[in-house]
Amino acid sequence: MNKTTFGVIGLILGIAAVLDGVYAIALRSQYMAGGYLLLAVIAGILITRFFCALCPIKGTCVHILPGYIAQLWKVAPGPYTTGNLVISGFLFAILFLFPIPSLIASPVLMFIFLVCLALAAVTSTRFLCPGCGNKFCPFMKEK
Repeated sequence: MNKTTFGVIGLILGIAAVLDGVYAIALRSQYMAGGYLLLAVIAGILITRFFCALCPIKGTCVHILPGYIAQLWKVAPGPYTTGNLVISGFLFAILFLFPIPSLIASPVLMFIFLVCLALAAVTSTRFLCPGCGNKFCPFMKEK
């Protein structure tokens, strides 16, 4: 399998975790689930602005969709500032911490959520990070 396949798999697993969170929240409140889904979409778009848009290889992004969205921002590639990293980290935290209270009520949904997140992270760090051309990425091991 090539890197694009692993990139798409990682993206699908991340989306599956969010949708699992949406379902867990919907069991308690459909309005809250809708709000979280909207928040997740907005956070995902903003992550492409503050993290992905600075990537010098966003035109060939192996995650596909984030690369396309990042190109819309018209931001020159360059080093990540502390602000970029803090904002991106905060947005990721919103995405994945918000559903935790609802997931605690269902161990099965919590397990699915955590497995999807873990597999997405392992897929990225094991198959995508090695050999990545983003020399600015804080996750890049080959510096």
